Amino acid sequence: MTITQIMIFVRVAETLNFTQTAHELHMTQPAVSHAIASIENELDVQLLLRDRKKGVLLTNVGHKVLLQFRMMLQNMEKVQQQVAAEKGLDVGTITIGAFPSASAYFLPPIIQHIRQHYPNLVFDLHEGSTNEVKEWVHTREIEAGIILLPDPQVDIIPLCQDNMVILLPDGHPLQAHDKIAIRDLNQQDMIFCKGGHEVAIMEGFEREQIQLQAQFITHNVSTLVSMVRQGLGMGIVSSLALSTFPHDLTVKETTPLITREIGIAVPSLSNASLAVQLFVRTAQELFTD
Repeated sequence: MTITQIMIFVRVAETLNFTQTAHELHMTQPAVSHAIASIENELDVQLLLRDRKKGVLLTNVGHKVLLQFRMMLQNMEKVQQQVAAEKGLDVGTITIGAFPSASAYFLPPIIQHIRQHYPNLVFDLHEGSTNEVKEWVHTREIEAGIILLPDPQVDIIPLCQDNMVILLPDGHPLQAHDKIAIRDLNQQDMIFCKGGHEVAIMEGFEREQIQLQAQFITHNVSTLVSMVRQGLGMGIVSSLALSTFPHDLTVKETTPLITREIGIAVPSLSNASLAVQLFVRTAQELFTD
């Protein structure tokens, strides 16, 4: 089998669609089908199922082969980057994942800093929930992901501690406080945002033996900010996520602090490509003391 055939299989396995894969790779659909058939014939095993109702599905062995093929392609990319480095060239693609607030906060300055020195590096960015990003790292769909810690299955590079803060509507009595004690939030109408916030918040309230009165649950910070502005409750959100949304509302820290740890996850830092190692070093320089 060839590297091209392997690339085609990985893309079909990710899209679960022969037509879409052919379009993305600028190929004909018969050519894509032929590449998959060639791999299956050579391995003497069925990797993909074609079901009239469910469409294209990976077999059990197909899932295992997909992981190995991704590793092979990443190793090929690593070889190309090492050869380019010997020639004094900066080429290659780096595949990065992050949850939305981390993507908005960390990735622009990291990428901008790298491209100042290595303008030919290509960044393939994936955005999803923190659990999705972790899964992408585990299955090697991406080479590195910014996630919520911990994750014992991969190598971790800590970046920062992210504190939860309280967002207050105008005229709220707690605006006079320097910090807001979690015990003062007992049975208060609260608005919080899913997407990595909820676990840290719930654990913080449980430690203080306080009932979290979640009046509203949103899925993005801009909605939370708008609801607080309308006086529908107090918002509780991470300072990192809030920093990406301009607003004029009062923000207070909690006491005790409610925190979550953020870091970079890679399958193996010692075996990572030169581009991934550069990404990690740059993130550390910009965001860790």
